[in-house]
Amino acid sequence: MKQIALILAALSFATLSQAALKPGDSLTPYTIHNVATGKEYCQVCAYGAKPAKVVAFGKLNDEAFWADLKKLQTIATANPKLGVFAQVIDSKDSDAIKAAAEKNGITFPVVVAVEKDWDNAYKVKGVSRTIYYAQGKNKIAWTATGLDDKAAAELTNQVTKDLKS
Repeated sequence: MKQIALILAALSFATLSQAALKPGDSLTPYTIHNVATGKEYCQVCAYGAKPAKVVAFGKLNDEAFWADLKKLQTIATANPKLGVFAQVIDSKDSDAIKAAAEKNGITFPVVVAVEKDWDNAYKVKGVSRTIYYAQGKNKIAWTATGLDDKAAAELTNQVTKDLKS
């Protein structure tokens, strides 16, 4: 009986640790606040006219997050049909976030969540994550934790392919 309980506990832990969104999953809309403009809007709806979208999640003082956003800035600049935004997950300090975006040359929207329970749907759990969704289906096509050079190349290839079709 103890072995069965241990196996079930291990399976539950493995399921929880893998609970992040993955390709094929749908995105749930929630309200965000754009720190540069002060506007609040639905993050899924905001880029409805764009055929492909990318969102990156990360922490305000995480240098790796801002390095990821610089890579996304390059991808966004090369693909004007791509909607890109980033969400800071550990701060609501609009002035500090706006200053960090400007310092790092980020011109796409950097936002914070208005709704407290946004992470119930996105399962970011405090980890930098990049999610790409394409073709207006509101379904994830690609995702990665962070955005190292290999992941950035994969994302660039996927975006280029999708925006050609």
